[in-house]
Amino acid sequence: MKRGKIGDVIAKACAVLVGLNYKHTILALAVMFGGAAAVTLWHVSNLSSRLVEAGALQGTALYAESVKELRLFYNTQVVERVKENGIEVTHDYQTKPGAIPIPATFSIEFGKHISKRIPTMRLRMYSDHPFPFRKDGGPLDDFQREALHRLRQQPDRPFYRFEDYQGLPSLRYATAVTLGAGCVACHNSHPASPKTDWKVGDVRGVQEIVRPLDELTVRTQAGLHGTFFLLATMGCVGLGGFALVFGKLHRNSVQLREQVTALAAAQRRLRSIYDVNSAINSTLDLRSVLDLLMENILIFFPGMAVQIWLVNLESGKPERAACRNIDETEWKARKLTKTPDLVEEALIKKAPVYARNVESDPRVLDPEFYRRQGVASYLGVPMIAKGEAVGHLVLLAREECSFGDQEVEFFSTLAGHAAAAIHNSQLFEEGTRRQAELARSNTELQQFAYVASHDLQEPLRMITGYTNLLSKRYKGKLDDAADEFIGFAVDGAHRMRVLINDLLTYSRVGTQGKKFAPMDCELILSQTLAGLQVAIQECAARVTHDPLPVVNGDDIQLGQLFQNLIGNALKYHNGNAPTVHIGCQRRDDDWMISICDNGIGIDRRFTEKIFVIF
Repeated sequence: MKRGKIGDVIAKACAVLVGLNYKHTILALAVMFGGAAAVTLWHVSNLSSRLVEAGALQGTALYAESVKELRLFYNTQVVERVKENGIEVTHDYQTKPGAIPIPATFSIEFGKHISKRIPTMRLRMYSDHPFPFRKDGGPLDDFQREALHRLRQQPDRPFYRFEDYQGLPSLRYATAVTLGAGCVACHNSHPASPKTDWKVGDVRGVQEIVRPLDELTVRTQAGLHGTFFLLATMGCVGLGGFALVFGKLHRNSVQLREQVTALAAAQRRLRSIYDVNSAINSTLDLRSVLDLLMENILIFFPGMAVQIWLVNLESGKPERAACRNIDETEWKARKLTKTPDLVEEALIKKAPVYARNVESDPRVLDPEFYRRQGVASYLGVPMIAKGEAVGHLVLLAREECSFGDQEVEFFSTLAGHAAAAIHNSQLFEEGTRRQAELARSNTELQQFAYVASHDLQEPLRMITGYTNLLSKRYKGKLDDAADEFIGFAVDGAHRMRVLINDLLTYSRVGTQGKKFAPMDCELILSQTLAGLQVAIQECAARVTHDPLPVVNGDDIQLGQLFQNLIGNALKYHNGNAPTVHIGCQRRDDDWMISICDNGIGIDRRFTEKIFVIF
């Protein structure tokens, strides 16, 4: 960890400790006293252990040295003198009258005698080359084997260890038994000796003293416990005094802190409501309003998730509009068989709804979805604008919880402000959509006016011209009835022109495009040819076509297209019998339909305007 990060951690820890001391003085004092007591207890226990070990080591070393000096004194001052007087020195002295033990046997017997008088001391001597008559004279465990190894390397230094021995904490203290000049001569000449090349100073074996520490530990700790108890009593009395002093102050500060906290929370809620209201009313774009609303909600409720349902203005049913902190793609892609009960309940009752556990609440439509999203609890409030529900605002908690009255009231207030902004945005979008629709309709009607003037006014001009010509040439030459009939025709043509112009003006008021749907091109072509059957027979035309598919489109406009193009081919031909072919070819995901004829064709000036009406 870098030095800067360590400093940050220390600063945060200090801040936490200061805050704890400020908020919970008595608790802080109790923790400090408990910590001091724990440190004192640990120090006393550690000191006790060190004192026990030091005392045991000092006493055992003194005892080992005493046994060694006693054996040396016995060997030099007793054994050497009695040998001069013919007294036998042997290991089995007890079976031979007048004999005395050899030094090793003397030390072993002396150790047994001391162990009976002082049970806390046990002495044993062993070697890796024991005499055959000593069946248990070798090392018996890992400590003894390691002691032989260490003491051969450093015979002048004791080898010891604190460990459990026969179920008791003990000190095992081993020292080397080295051979003097007299010992070497005896060991090398004894007929039962396992080794006959001993030299002065060789390590013949190990003298081990085992001292259990339980009794010494009890005596030491008993003396320290009284001191610790006295310190603890004084600390408790001092802590009680602090408790009395700070108790009254703490009770007063708690009440004051609760009031300050409540005022601060109310101020934060009011500030958040103001921020949300300012943000969502700063734009009329619906998506921007929803995004700003969710962002400000998550500032006040961090770590949670938000859903927004909006009521469709046409169907009146709630639809999924936006969400944050959950998978929006999966949320919107779910196929719902009905409106979720929680959403419907909130919109019908115009009141908040709450589910503490979304996995067990029967009103939750898809609990598995919420489990995958890590959601535990659900709070939903209706968004009401001018007395009508415009949507449903949902707050999702990651951990199971109960939303308090203040949280529900605050969330409902946010929903109320959001409802007004959403309603205004929906009205704005609806007005924009209708304005665009009106502009599109006017454009379409202008295009229709061009086609209508081309297709209707030209024949009407011909009718008007010929009726005027009849009036000029034959007026007064026929009977009065004929003159009247011709007058009727001229007047009718004039009134028809006026009606067409008025109809074109009126048709600009509005129209609405038709939604695409599956249509059978084969059937539409058959219906078109049936309407043109008379014209086809009059000009002996031949109309053929490829198999036509079923596609998505506007069947009325396709019928008009067939009617105009085929009718054009029948009308404008070069004197030969018209031949028309409707072709169809697949191109990737599209179908290309073509109409070919043997007529005079269409003037290039009008090629770009053929499909204008569509």
